[in-house]
Order: sequence, then structure tokens, then C-alpha cells
Amino acid sequence: MAERPDQKEHEFMVTAVEPAREPTLDGVAVTLVDARGGRVRLHMDTDMAELLRERISAALNKTIGP
Repeated sequence: MAERPDQKEHEFMVTAVEPAREPTLDGVAVTLVDARGGRVRLHMDTDMAELLRERISAALNKTIGP
């Protein structure tokens, strides 16, 4: 029998990445949406956004090459 996913877990997909709308924030806003219609917006300063970019790049290099 197939394992049932935990109903408390959500798998989100990135639907948008844009400059932060708040004038006091220097960074980006990432919008995530799950299959149930839940929406989350992550606000990241430039340092955190750069760290995320490096980690995404490293993961892509492992799966598809540089």
C-alpha cells in the first residue's frame, strides 16, 4: 500500500520572484503557492537572497551539470 502524505505538510511551488514592495526592505519577495491554494510570501534581504541563489545553483549543478 502506498504511503499517505502527511496532511500537515504542504508542497509549495515558486510562482513569482520580484523586488520587495516595501520601501524599507532591500531585497526580494518570493511567492509560493501550494495545491490547496495556500499562498506564502517570503521576504529576503539581499544577503539571504544571495545565499539562496548559491544553494539553488549548487543543487542544479548536481542534477544537470554546470
